[in-house]
Amino acid sequence: MDLLARACVLKPGLVHYATSGRFAGELTAVLARFFADGPATDEAGAALPVDYFTLQHRLPGGDTVVDRFVAEHPQLDETDRELLLGWKDVVEGVFEVVAREGAAVRLFNLVDELTYRVFSDLGDDAFEPLAAGMYLVGRLVPLGRDAWLISGTPAVHTAESRAALVPVAAHIALENPAYVFRNPDALARAWRMTADQRRCFIAHFGTDLVVMPGDDVARRLRAYLTHQAHRLGGQPPGEIELPAHVTRARTVALIFDEADGLGYYADFGLLQEAFADPRLLVRRQYRDVVTAYLRGEAVSPVPIARLAARDPAKASAVFARLLNKPGFDWERSGQALLRTHKPGYYDGPRLPTASPMTAAIAEHLGPPAA
Repeated sequence: MDLLARACVLKPGLVHYATSGRFAGELTAVLARFFADGPATDEAGAALPVDYFTLQHRLPGGDTVVDRFVAEHPQLDETDRELLLGWKDVVEGVFEVVAREGAAVRLFNLVDELTYRVFSDLGDDAFEPLAAGMYLVGRLVPLGRDAWLISGTPAVHTAESRAALVPVAAHIALENPAYVFRNPDALARAWRMTADQRRCFIAHFGTDLVVMPGDDVARRLRAYLTHQAHRLGGQPPGEIELPAHVTRARTVALIFDEADGLGYYADFGLLQEAFADPRLLVRRQYRDVVTAYLRGEAVSPVPIARLAARDPAKASAVFARLLNKPGFDWERSGQALLRTHKPGYYDGPRLPTASPMTAAIAEHLGPPAA
């Protein structure tokens, strides 16, 4: 049986499993979030949260519904397991119909500017109403190496809807740069942009790590962005608003990391002092700041990794004291420690913080002001 035929068998069972009641509390919360502004007005809108919940929503254990489905059905062969787990790699977008090709349709995604050969699990006639130039707004999942499957129910639009759909594609791309980075060319452009911005940062500050008082961050950050705007021929930024915990901090580090891009880190001075003299961890304020940097899942590991690289022996002493593990060795166990406390950071490859201009974004934003 080919992959499309298997998908036609597996997809209904997976959706039934997701909506059978065993995940009622989690599904109800997802539906409430999706329909916070009112119920769906069409079939596509009604199907979206269920499809998202089934394939992408993280359950309390960190896995997804499709992960649980595969784990609880050991009779599935390796091909089925690979097919199902591949469906977590969802492509969202605004798709222009390029051409129909028998039971398939070729779609160009305005978000990532890639073309997909797509099938449906609803039969060979599913794409009969479509013609070149029309649009689908929806989701795709992998169907083997070079084919894709419609996931959920897409919204279908006529060719005349382009003016209304380009802003939709632009907003998707701007809010989810990772979607754009599916395109290798866009990813390469973004890394070049990030590297160029980092060079500009270093040229302005003289280093890629600079520490300053919290109440001076906005002024100095604006000066850097103005320098960059002048270099690129753009408009200087307006006033910069930062979170209160940053502006009130005694010290803040601006770090422009090669992979993580530009980040600001409150109370970095205390962290730096602790790594310079691990004996300071007997004081609560130092223990608290090191703990916050280590255990804060949303905090990049870059500051700790930078300071540890300067002196691994002192980093070992810091965490030996903090964790009450006298034999802790940073070079042996440091990476494992960071992965334990920041699993989300290590889930996938690092992506650029700069986002390239796509045709949809350019069309939506229009020509720059004179």
